[in-house]
Amino acid sequence: MKLQRIAIEEFKQFGARVVIDSLGPGLNVFTGPNEAGKSTIAEAVRTVFLERYKASHLKDLLPWGRASGQPTVEVSFVANGQSCTLTKQFVTRPRCNLKIGHEVFGEDEAEEKLALILGFSRAARGAMKDADAGVPGLLWVQQGQSQQIREAGSHAAQYLRDSLAQLSGSRQAGGEDALIEAVRGELAQLLTSRSQRATGALAQAEKELASARDEYASLEQQRGQFEGDTERLAALQQAFDEAQQKRAWETLESKAQDAHRRAAALAEMASSLNALDQSVQLREAELALSVQHETHAAELEASVAERRRQLERAEAQARQAQADHARVSLDMTRCQAAASEAARALELANVAGMARELDDQLQLYRVEIERLDASIGAAGLAHAAVVEATRAAASLEVDPQQLQRLRALARQADLLRAKVDAAMTRVEYRLRSPIRIGERSVEGEGVLRLDGAQTLVVPDCGELTIVPGISDLAALRAQCAELDAAQAQLLKALGVASLDDAETRHEAWKSQVAALQNQQTILALHAPRGIEALREARAAAQARSQTANERRAALPDAAGALTLEEARRAADLARAALDAAAAAQQRAADARASALTACESLADSLRRDEAQLASEEFRTRRAQWRAAIVEQRTHVEALEKQREALVRALEQARIDDPVQEEHRYRASAELAREEQHHRQVRIAALRSQLEAAGASGLGERAARAQAALERAQRRWAELSLRADALRLLERTLVEERDAAMAQLRAPLTERLGHYLRRFFPEAGMTLDDALGPLAVQRDGRLDALDALSFGTQEQMGIVTRLAYADVLKAAGRPTLLMLDDAAVHTDSVRRDALKRALLDAANRHQILLFTCHPELWNDLGVRHRSIDELKVAL
Repeated sequence: MKLQRIAIEEFKQFGARVVIDSLGPGLNVFTGPNEAGKSTIAEAVRTVFLERYKASHLKDLLPWGRASGQPTVEVSFVANGQSCTLTKQFVTRPRCNLKIGHEVFGEDEAEEKLALILGFSRAARGAMKDADAGVPGLLWVQQGQSQQIREAGSHAAQYLRDSLAQLSGSRQAGGEDALIEAVRGELAQLLTSRSQRATGALAQAEKELASARDEYASLEQQRGQFEGDTERLAALQQAFDEAQQKRAWETLESKAQDAHRRAAALAEMASSLNALDQSVQLREAELALSVQHETHAAELEASVAERRRQLERAEAQARQAQADHARVSLDMTRCQAAASEAARALELANVAGMARELDDQLQLYRVEIERLDASIGAAGLAHAAVVEATRAAASLEVDPQQLQRLRALARQADLLRAKVDAAMTRVEYRLRSPIRIGERSVEGEGVLRLDGAQTLVVPDCGELTIVPGISDLAALRAQCAELDAAQAQLLKALGVASLDDAETRHEAWKSQVAALQNQQTILALHAPRGIEALREARAAAQARSQTANERRAALPDAAGALTLEEARRAADLARAALDAAAAAQQRAADARASALTACESLADSLRRDEAQLASEEFRTRRAQWRAAIVEQRTHVEALEKQREALVRALEQARIDDPVQEEHRYRASAELAREEQHHRQVRIAALRSQLEAAGASGLGERAARAQAALERAQRRWAELSLRADALRLLERTLVEERDAAMAQLRAPLTERLGHYLRRFFPEAGMTLDDALGPLAVQRDGRLDALDALSFGTQEQMGIVTRLAYADVLKAAGRPTLLMLDDAAVHTDSVRRDALKRALLDAANRHQILLFTCHPELWNDLGVRHRSIDELKVAL
């Protein structure tokens, strides 16, 4: 199908008649800014072919700003080798005429004939729906819908199947074979279609089997469960009593309240610091303003004396400038004649000099290419070293926060152990004969630490009982145990045996990071902008070498010319003399004018400054500025000292975050309460279970459960065998149907591969049963179409439509492609590939391309048609 002419009148923004003729059989490009009317033209073509002429919903086609009108669209085209003309008028006195060759069709008959030719379904009433758009809905892309290919393809699936069946010579495979559906229906009563999980009777049989197994196992385990519950109840009761006696949550809540008070004090200190910062900034600004005033006054005094001296020098320079100007004017004429003669000699020597320069450049390019080759090799080695160092550093890395936490736990554990030693009773002894303390004998000198009551037996004297005073020794030991457990957990998380191992591993990691940075520095020295930049530089040097060779070969013969150095030296001397004379003349003129102007300017400026210094107001203000500087500087220094003291206090207070500590203590207290409550609930539950449990009748109930289990196993085996047979039958039938579908898809797959190779070499595309694209096969992986970037989906939508058009064209169906701003998310590289695909498709189809970026499509080799120019022409 080829459009030849489009006429639009009273259609939306086209109030006057617009005619687009001389449309080419291949690619046609229409350009214009936003709202110029590109999409309106595409909509007009879509409306005249697809919409019913008597539809009542088309009032939005009326000319903008007018309440009435007769939107009219007329198209001339060639379809199936016959010239056709279609005219439709909408809204007011709607009509439709279609002329095919010498035959004329009108009204509904014309629209039925048009739907048959183009391949779509005529809407019975109302607006044209996407599901009825058929082939035009697939090939005519509206703005922003390039990526919506699967839905559009499904609406034209039947037309595509008919075309593919005609091309491949195979029967159609719609995927809904009656026998497969019947087998699937039987199988669906036993297994779900997606996950192949049991359902229906099979699910019920599995459920009954599982229930029988559970009941039988439960009866066998109840006796052992009863004994285990008794032991667990005793252990839980003991743990509950111990926790209730210690009441650790109350201690934690007290610590949380203390942390809350410290957090409030910290916030108040931060607020005071902010207020003090504002005061310092204000006082510093006032001091800077006063210093600026005083500096300006001192500079003004110094400038007056300097200007007096400058005025005297300027007057002497003005007199000298008058004499210099008259002398240099005589030299100018003599130098002009000598420069003209030297320029002619230099022109002849330039040709020979250029040849020698090109030879030198070629040698430099060869050296540069050799240097770049060496740098590329060295950069490759450095890059490999960076990769290896990165891997080694990753294997040694230790979480710094966990390491810091481990150090803190070690310090706390050492402190608690010292407290435990201090809390124990210390007995120092110096004995002349042995005595017994408890079950052991001691003699000589030494020290004993007692954590409980001990009896000392003194021979021939009796016994002494030493009872330590009240202390928190048990609590300290419990805290030591908690810290040891926390240390063990951290060591396990870090994968080390001790704090020293963690420190050693951390130091090794830092050494490896330093090595990595060293290798990165080496890589940056060889390839500061990357290896690819070196390769690009080498390619550029190679191109420049080739260009220099071509220029050298194109130079004419310059035999008999002076050497370039001699000619240039003579020309330079003549030109330098001329330039020097001209410059001297200009400098003399400028110096004369500048000297006179400087004298006048200095005299005026000197009078103004002397008047300002002599004024009484200036002297009074200057005294005020000096007094303010002393006072303000003293105030700023005092505020700075106050701020420094407050900053030090705030930093000291922030060493341990009180807010975090409050949250930690409150969370710990809540966890302790919840754990105790959980113990209480579990104790009550176990007691209830033990009171209700009994061992009577378990044997008889277990026998009945075993018989029920055997019956459930037989029923499940029968249904599983039936499900396996149906699944095998379905797989066999589906494989046969897929083989037929593969034969049917072959022409479309070949055309898709033809276009995809322009974007992804060796790529392919998988299709669903409706012949819509599912995924792109490339680089050994399968990428779902929906998972691709928006720009790539846009490009795949366009090339898939080109492949559909090729298949439809080969089957004898009319094809026309319209792309309305269809590639706005495509980068420059992919856009070039898309252009080549469009130019290839334009050899077989007519394509209307609408774009608001003509500069991106100016290399297609076809004339752009500006929408604004079409409006002006008419």
